[in-house]
Amino acid sequence: MLSTQPAAGDYGPHVIVVGNYKGGSGKSTFAMHLIVALLKAGRRVASFDLDVKQQTLSRYIENRRDWAVQNDFSLELPVHASILDADGIGGGADSQIGLFSRHLATLGDDYDFIVIDTPGNESHVSLVAHGMADTLVTPINDSFVDLDVIVNIGAALDAAPTPSRYAQGVAAALDKRRAICGRPTEWFVFRNRLATLGSRNHRQMALALDVIAREVGFHIAPGLSERVIFREFFPVGLTAFDQLDELVLGPNSIMSRLMARVEVRELIEQIGVLPPDALLGGEPDPVDRAMPVS
Repeated sequence: MLSTQPAAGDYGPHVIVVGNYKGGSGKSTFAMHLIVALLKAGRRVASFDLDVKQQTLSRYIENRRDWAVQNDFSLELPVHASILDADGIGGGADSQIGLFSRHLATLGDDYDFIVIDTPGNESHVSLVAHGMADTLVTPINDSFVDLDVIVNIGAALDAAPTPSRYAQGVAAALDKRRAICGRPTEWFVFRNRLATLGSRNHRQMALALDVIAREVGFHIAPGLSERVIFREFFPVGLTAFDQLDELVLGPNSIMSRLMARVEVRELIEQIGVLPPDALLGGEPDPVDRAMPVS
């Protein structure tokens, strides 16, 4: 695990941005799991949804709030805002950045973490958010189609990697951040929806990422397997860190949740925003550690 990032109070809230330029990579699902993990660890969390079209994180949080009210349960919730909160429409780039800036200004130092979910496309407000990141997390599906988000993939896989528009945008945003405040950004990439069985693609992706990470300048974090339970969580707003799965998803869901939780926890530990013992979530650690990860 890398060293834990600076705590809130050193420079204000720790900003975590989840982003890339491709939709369907699992950004919002990871952002929600990260938010709940931080809340369960007793951290004060604010969140922001910059995806004007999809608003997946906002709907995930709404589902969580609604399900808790309907079933008289107490579930952790962040202080959340979206780019649509002002007038119900996305507006242009200037209005989006204005809304984003005004919301951030109201947070002050009242929070330990700010988690920002970005859209799966190129936008100015997304690049602004990337430039604010203390920690940047980029999920990619386990395929060369998605790896093309970071570097341009061609027929010659052994050719020197050429950064994609996204990687170039990240580099520019992080350079501006260092020039303004002198602070670096820790960038992590993880593979999502990993197949349970090894394959030639799996091995090629691992080898390619090792090379690309050194060239582009990011860390590789543990990946997440393809699990149906991640999709089942969304309608009720739950995560692998919640313990209501048998009530909501049926008696066969406990094992699936624990296995998903092991993977998400290892990923969050690698990112270094929480110490390992903060992610136990009320269940004995040896149980989770003994679970086989398929």
